[in-house]
Amino acid sequence: MENTLFVWTDADILHYYRPTDDCKNVIAKNFVYPPVTKEEEQFPIAFGFTVYKGARLLERILQAIYMPNNVYCVHIDTKSPEVFRRAIPAMIRCLPNVFISAKSSDVVYAHFSIVQAQLNCMEELLQSSVKWKYYISLVGQDFPLYENREIVAALQRLNNSNSMESFPMPEHNKDRIKTVWALKNHEIYNTGIAKQPPPHNISIYKGSTHIVAVREFVEFVIYSKFGKDFIEFLKDTAVPDETVYASLQQHPLAPGGIRGEQPECIPRALHWNDHHRKCHGAWVRSLCWISIEDLRWALGREMKEKLFVHKIPFDFNDDLIECILVARQGRKYNTTVW
Repeated sequence: MENTLFVWTDADILHYYRPTDDCKNVIAKNFVYPPVTKEEEQFPIAFGFTVYKGARLLERILQAIYMPNNVYCVHIDTKSPEVFRRAIPAMIRCLPNVFISAKSSDVVYAHFSIVQAQLNCMEELLQSSVKWKYYISLVGQDFPLYENREIVAALQRLNNSNSMESFPMPEHNKDRIKTVWALKNHEIYNTGIAKQPPPHNISIYKGSTHIVAVREFVEFVIYSKFGKDFIEFLKDTAVPDETVYASLQQHPLAPGGIRGEQPECIPRALHWNDHHRKCHGAWVRSLCWISIEDLRWALGREMKEKLFVHKIPFDFNDDLIECILVARQGRKYNTTVW
């Protein structure tokens, strides 16, 4: 394959999806999907995206996971460029089950605003007419390693349990929740002021912000007194997106929750820079932004249970996406490509 030289900008996406285009033609040309199986029909999924740039990449992700029986919420950062904020509604205009979150947060790294953006979508997904079974949290750099029917198969194997990281908070991270953190100039800082203990004697655990959860767990997070009070407690803590779900997962009343050591979690194939792993793309904030050579591990034995690969670069090469699409064609869940 030759490298694609033309790079689509947000403006290109905005101009490509014209408001006068016939929706039937738009879907037939840009969002082609296979026939919905009986299993898929009976197992709708809710996807919550938090995005801030990269309309072309979001388009490729949506094209790869769009199904008419699922529901998709997209949260757009308030800081996103105007052209991006216009391009996304233009792109999804013809997809009735894809919507933009009505509430928009100014998302800051390590700040509660990350959680708030996710909660915005969670709440609106619960209000959707689609009675979805599972929720999957995504960012605009996650690409599916399986087709929808195999994602459904993976979720059915969970047997109504959630899949996420959850382990005791390491000693060197405990200041995240023991002192008050404040926001200044789009950065958080430690005030040194001691915080009260968590409400309801909730034990603090750490985990990834990437989760797969049953609908009832999302309702527990949003509507229960435990969820509401814990979320309020986390508003002045550091990196709460790594605390909120991991801690509630271990709560005795959490639907789908698993106490103690967690099984292998399935949301993401990713590589942290632990000095033992190689990244053929680029290390950004200690995470591998992958290139085509990294698909050796993303699609290999170690990551065969993972549903999405994280992270696709915003300036991705089309060959990378095409290679994943070819590799996942007909791929059965929990199998390797090579």
